[in-house]
Amino acid sequence: MIRHSCHVILFACLALALPAQAGGAKAVPDKEVAEKLKELKGVVSDRKFSRDAEGLDIITLLVKKWRGGLVASDQKAVVKGLGSVLLKGRVRPPDRIQLYDAAAAALGETGKLGAPPLQKAFESSRFPRKAQWIMLRESLLKALGKTKDEGMVKFLVDVAQRNPEPALQAAAGQALGNFDDSKESLRKMIVDKLLRTYGSMESKASVIDHADIQAQNARERLAVVSGKWNQTLRRLTGQKFDRFADWQRWFNKNKLKKWK
Repeated sequence: MIRHSCHVILFACLALALPAQAGGAKAVPDKEVAEKLKELKGVVSDRKFSRDAEGLDIITLLVKKWRGGLVASDQKAVVKGLGSVLLKGRVRPPDRIQLYDAAAAALGETGKLGAPPLQKAFESSRFPRKAQWIMLRESLLKALGKTKDEGMVKFLVDVAQRNPEPALQAAAGQALGNFDDSKESLRKMIVDKLLRTYGSMESKASVIDHADIQAQNARERLAVVSGKWNQTLRRLTGQKFDRFADWQRWFNKNKLKKWK
């Protein structure tokens, strides 16, 4: 499935090229923002999806405006408009979700304001718990992590530990790596929770009996999860392990010590 048009690639380049800013640099509302949000609303309500490419251009412009600095009222309006892309209008088919991907990525740039609509979209029945929607739901989790909203850590940990879909467990664990600048106590909590689940998977996967379905499932789950979780554990701890046993040994020795 081709999920990224040139517009989405352009958006990704924009996100890398422009320095992050807190916003609020301008003294007055930006009239163009209001105009573009009105146009975006029209794109969302288009039942034939014929204006989605236009919507991608609008989202790219709104991100540029955000990074240049917007007053608080414009910030709230932009977040509401981006959230509406995910939560309003006729649902796009799962093979035509570039607009959703772009909106999710943009909300990831908006900090705490963007976290609630991302969580709501992930939990929404608009995007069913079916295979064809997994990639979008991964994108929502990753964007949620990029907001760095510490109020969403518990939610992300819960998805990482309990979601039945390995890809979503992996994405939630990856998203938690964005909290590498958070206070030590929060980072330790995340590491502890991930290692508990990591260890449970390892234990189940270690059963030698080839007829053991639970062991087979655990091995398949580990194959999906371990790489992204290892990356997050490295970001949160500053260590460079890639096996559960090494992580557990290090954590047991250092969980009560001060981390660098």
